[in-house]
Amino acid sequence: MSVTHRKDKPDETAAIKEEMQEVKAAGESTVALLSLSFKTQIIQDRAAKTNAITDEMILQSAELIEYDDFKDKHEYSTIGEIFKFDDLYFEVIAKHTSNAVAYPVKTTFAYYRHIELSAAGTIDDPIPYPEGAGIVVNVVAGKYYSYGGEVYLAKADMPNCVYPPNTAGMWQWEKVK
Repeated sequence: MSVTHRKDKPDETAAIKEEMQEVKAAGESTVALLSLSFKTQIIQDRAAKTNAITDEMILQSAELIEYDDFKDKHEYSTIGEIFKFDDLYFEVIAKHTSNAVAYPVKTTFAYYRHIELSAAGTIDDPIPYPEGAGIVVNVVAGKYYSYGGEVYLAKADMPNCVYPPNTAGMWQWEKVK
């Protein structure tokens, strides 16, 4: 089974669910093969920077695929690797050696990206920007973010950003009126 779905297919969710049910019926060996194949496809997708494999696909795959739990003091050297932490799923976005105390998984967005369905980054569905001091966020140009009850457009890519959208003098943020 090939999981090369495109974002623009309207029946994508139904098709994925149907494929998952077929795989469950086929047995554990097929599940193990699918698991390895899908994890590899995520890594290849991220390396190619196509992002064709969506958060929705990854979360649906978790019904069938067992992702590893977070490992402290572990070298995460594969961009696109998915792991589970506190019943949430995260993607490794930068190579590093984990340190749960110095770099908490839930707030260290320079290393980890929370896989969720909460926001598309559009003006109607802005990405919530975390409201806490010193939280690092990988901001993407052209996406909309909500912060302090307001909506902002990111005017530039800001990897490892620590400046909230309402920071004075930041041309990279444009408040939407």
